[in-house]
Amino acid sequence: MTEDENAGRELIRLMTGPWAARSVAAAVRLGVVDHLAEGAADTAELAESLGLRADRLNRLLRLLSAVDVVRTRSGRHELTDTGAALHRKHPSRLRDLVLLYDSAMFAQAWGSLEESVRTGRTAFEVAHGTDVFSYLSDHPEDAGLYSAGMAAGGRFGTALPAVYDFTGARVVADLGGGDGDLLATVLDHAPHLHGVLVERPTALPAARERLSAYLESGRATIEAGDFLESVPPGADVHILSRVLHNWSDDRARAVLRHSREALAPGGRVLILERILPDDGSPLLSSLFDVHMLVMTTGAERTEHQYETLLREAGLTTERVADLSLEMRLLVAAPLPG
Repeated sequence: MTEDENAGRELIRLMTGPWAARSVAAAVRLGVVDHLAEGAADTAELAESLGLRADRLNRLLRLLSAVDVVRTRSGRHELTDTGAALHRKHPSRLRDLVLLYDSAMFAQAWGSLEESVRTGRTAFEVAHGTDVFSYLSDHPEDAGLYSAGMAAGGRFGTALPAVYDFTGARVVADLGGGDGDLLATVLDHAPHLHGVLVERPTALPAARERLSAYLESGRATIEAGDFLESVPPGADVHILSRVLHNWSDDRARAVLRHSREALAPGGRVLILERILPDDGSPLLSSLFDVHMLVMTTGAERTEHQYETLLREAGLTTERVADLSLEMRLLVAAPLPG
């Protein structure tokens, strides 16, 4: 194969990637994944059960097989391990992430990428006429989709208790903690802790549901708040999981400053983010950096950039630990004085 042929093949693979993603999301929405999770079926059985056209469904299944979502044997289709992770009841909740990434809300924002690069305006604002968080406040259905997708995308946080020792803490506050899944994970591993979730009002119904057992037992409280303005005092550990990458340097610095001011003596700030290496090599981190360009005024940052933000907010990096999916934990402590 010539260099031109190799280049052509690679470019076609890149440009048709969205077609595969759209097909996977269609299989989720059409009920194909949930049906096959109950057992193998042939195309005719699937089509009849789901009210679909068998000829068109068969073509979709062929592509799903090519991208390792479905496996076909002797005319019967079954889910691969990848496909099984998209089942409605799968603990990974990746189905919610697929539906969010395939949403019109995201697609329209990405459609304005060129305008964003050209003008400096956030692509989401170009497409929707407002910033993402104001939009979510006015669109409860999309807000629910966003909250569920963010919770699914935050499953890397299950490793947090393994890389940070909460033994000496009494109160942990998750700032911008979404539906409370990460806070619940921490409370499960550290029964002595009291948890506080601070979130915008649109996210609170999902958080109340997820944290209901902890709320009833008195181990958790929920507060509506805006960490851009202030942080409730009293916690000796603050968690900022995928928060700072949503904001410009000025606003991220303000969040960190409010966190430092509200920390109990001897407290720590736990920052969970994708950290860009100086050479920008990992694909996933670079993809999410451009996604932040599309969706927000923020960015993924290098470790040096985070160290600068922390220092300007009166904090310093104490240590860094690796998590999954190119995520890292930065443990920050207040600077003396």
